[in-house]
Amino acid sequence: MNEKEDFELKQNTDNVFTEADANFVRESVNKAKEEERSHRNRTDEFRQMMKGAEKKRRKNRVLNILLVVFAAVFLVSGFFLVRYYIASHNNQKLVDSLKEMLDTEEPGENPAEKENPETPSSKDKSSEKEEKSTPESPFVNVGGKLVLRKFGKIYEKNPDFVGWLSIEDTSVDYPVMYTPYDEEKYLRKNYDGEYALAGTLFLAADSDPVRPATNLIIYGHNMKDGSMFSDILKYKKQDFYEEHKLIRFDTIYGTNTYEVLAAFPGQILEMGAEGFRYYTFFNAETAEDFNDYIENVTALSVIRTTAEAAFGDELLTLSTCENVGANEGKRFVVVAKRIGE
Repeated sequence: MNEKEDFELKQNTDNVFTEADANFVRESVNKAKEEERSHRNRTDEFRQMMKGAEKKRRKNRVLNILLVVFAAVFLVSGFFLVRYYIASHNNQKLVDSLKEMLDTEEPGENPAEKENPETPSSKDKSSEKEEKSTPESPFVNVGGKLVLRKFGKIYEKNPDFVGWLSIEDTSVDYPVMYTPYDEEKYLRKNYDGEYALAGTLFLAADSDPVRPATNLIIYGHNMKDGSMFSDILKYKKQDFYEEHKLIRFDTIYGTNTYEVLAAFPGQILEMGAEGFRYYTFFNAETAEDFNDYIENVTALSVIRTTAEAAFGDELLTLSTCENVGANEGKRFVVVAKRIGE
């Protein structure tokens, strides 16, 4: 083989290996790219899977936190709700015990004769006849103060007690306290002076039951369980008024019946604000003052009443919080006039 042929053979051989190498390289590159794409896809899938898992974990974490919060709120609410009704039940038990202390016997009445009027002990004895013929005073002396007999035991137990308020066929049937030196003493206290969410009905400091004032104002809470002054909001309806025109407020000084003449939404106003301040009216110095008050309450009244009031009449006002807006000073008010014992 000559040098020329040897050169051509070598050149051809080099060209053959070069082409094969190129093909190999191309195949390797393509394979690498394919593997890289596959790896990238798997990486993306893994990242998406991890993101999904992390998102799910975050979602579950949030749900778990919300579940814990809701459970805590439920337990706390349940605790306060149970405590609320237990307190209400205990307060009602106290009121019932006070009712049992009321002396409902008429002056001069002999319990033995009432039970068995035919017993020999009740007849044929001149001394007993004389005792019976002597009327017994409706008042008793309690610590140097004359108090209506039926309230003697209750007043003796707590001299802050001033009377009993009741509206027939309603839940309103409670003792009323009077502490002019500390008007809101019983706002969150029961008759015994212990803490009570429902508090006790109380007279405004300027409502002097001795004189008496032109207007006696009694405050009470509007409780969700229907106790205390909750039922006076029913005076928003004409039908309720028609069946509950009379209010009874017997004090340690005497018995009193009042007839409803207005029921209206009131407002505790801020200092300097204009508006009708029903809670500042206690004594009418003139007929003009009295008539102005009556005109305001009747104009605001949400019910139509048949009662009329004139200068010289004695008034009774019941005030409680509205269901909505209590914190903004919204109140519901019932005004009545005294018509007798």
